[in-house]
Amino acid sequence: MKRILDDIYMFTLDLPFPVTPELSVYYLEGEEPTLIDTGLGDLRSMNVISSELNERGRSLSDISVIINTHEHVEHFGGDQKIKNASGAYVIASSKAAPIIEHYHQHILDIKNSLLDSEFEPEFKKMISRYMDFNLLIDECKVEQEVVEKDIINLGTFSLHVIESPGHAYGHICLYDEDRKILFSGDHVIGTGTTFVGYGWRELTTTKIAQILDVSKNEPDNMSLYLKSLEQLQNLDLKFILPAHGPPITEPYKKLREDIERKKNRERIFLEILEKSNGITLEDLTAESYNVDKSNFMLQGATLGYMERLIKLGKITAKLKGNKLYFKMKSSL
Repeated sequence: MKRILDDIYMFTLDLPFPVTPELSVYYLEGEEPTLIDTGLGDLRSMNVISSELNERGRSLSDISVIINTHEHVEHFGGDQKIKNASGAYVIASSKAAPIIEHYHQHILDIKNSLLDSEFEPEFKKMISRYMDFNLLIDECKVEQEVVEKDIINLGTFSLHVIESPGHAYGHICLYDEDRKILFSGDHVIGTGTTFVGYGWRELTTTKIAQILDVSKNEPDNMSLYLKSLEQLQNLDLKFILPAHGPPITEPYKKLREDIERKKNRERIFLEILEKSNGITLEDLTAESYNVDKSNFMLQGATLGYMERLIKLGKITAKLKGNKLYFKMKSSL
């Protein structure tokens, strides 16, 4: 267990995901011992959490509060087991809570959508295996749902809730104004920038026509993400503590870098589109990221950028058969 500052400690849990092999869990020592995120809830993770708490003379039964930054499984999967040991009180955003509480039905609904989708058989098989894994994750009752500007009072700590959509619908960051620390979950990660776009959940439940619908009133995820990063720069910060990667000791530099990296990727897309007379999602992704055309995850990221550019009026898109084509608006 690594001491970060005052009564804030960090430890890492191994994850079975190639892109995110570890999760940083934060333990707040105080009047109400608190964990921020809890891992997958697997035996190995629970043993690590238990042994790390033992280093502080604590046990699972001492945990009073669990705060989930968002509704992805590695962030809430251990909630129920810790609650069973301690009776801990679980807090999540009002948007994440219904998914955490009814996660199995959430996955089954996605699975039904996958059956009716037009995805290639290999993609369906891959996603189906991942959903079977997700059905092993424990659901958990959320006692307190929070929204923007709420304050979570933990006695020794007061955490300001900042809604930060983009990576996940129900994502929140937690700002400790006294210590000038931001617990950023996956919104800002220690190395690189976080995934924003259409992951396997969104790809299997969102029709392409919805993505291309310029009449939608809702802002796109990429624009929401960039706006949130810009707003975070207004906070008084010494550290950002992310869920993946090392603590960030130059917070404003990192926020600027994340904004610039996303905008630079957008410029790369536009440069490719300017040279083409229409390009498929697969080819655009492969050329932009220098990857194989079958990289579904990065195709989902590309879709996130394209939705933003469509709403900005810079490009148009058409679905021909089962292929999605993009063009610069001026080239039509």
